[in-house]
Amino acid sequence: MKLQEKLQHIQHGMAQQMPENILTAFSQSLGELMEQDLEARALNVGDIAPDFTLPSSDGKSVSLYEVLRNHNVILSFFRGNWCPFCMAELSHYQDAINKKTVESAKIIAISPQRVEFNSAATKENGLNFNVLSDQGNKIAKQYGLVFTLQESMRDTYKKLGADLEMFNGDTTYQLPIPATFIIGKDKKITFASVNTNYMERTDICDITAKL
Repeated sequence: MKLQEKLQHIQHGMAQQMPENILTAFSQSLGELMEQDLEARALNVGDIAPDFTLPSSDGKSVSLYEVLRNHNVILSFFRGNWCPFCMAELSHYQDAINKKTVESAKIIAISPQRVEFNSAATKENGLNFNVLSDQGNKIAKQYGLVFTLQESMRDTYKKLGADLEMFNGDTTYQLPIPATFIIGKDKKITFASVNTNYMERTDICDITAKL
């Protein structure tokens, strides 16, 4: 199944299960964010990818430039394991690894949540690639991806199980726009997919075609 089909299935399920007022709030929130043209701030093809060293879900430190010595990298920023669209995307990557469409060493996923939550997501979804914790969104900011969730949505998120203060370990309510980059061994970005609409992601087939 294509990733977009999975995401549409999730969206359909939410539309049937959530109260109308919650669905309306999410729609209004997303509309407001999309009007801000947040993608315009993000790094793009031809830019040099900033280096980073972040803790992985198993507690080890992972450096982008170290990985780039031997591999091109698919770098994916996601919101957290409370986001079903993000988890579908990461599982989609794992399916590609299992099918040998892409090597696990080439994929790095980053979220602002604490290591323990990345670790839980890794175990629950059987992920065999680096999932890193960017607490405070320091790296996401360097890639031009960070926005602040509207105050009107914070209690709604919490009631639905997305307590961002708990997951991220801070009170900023900042999140990254979901984004995927391909970074070459020369540290240049050769592919960029950035979308404020968190219900849409790029299929791994379209990504690997650019490797």
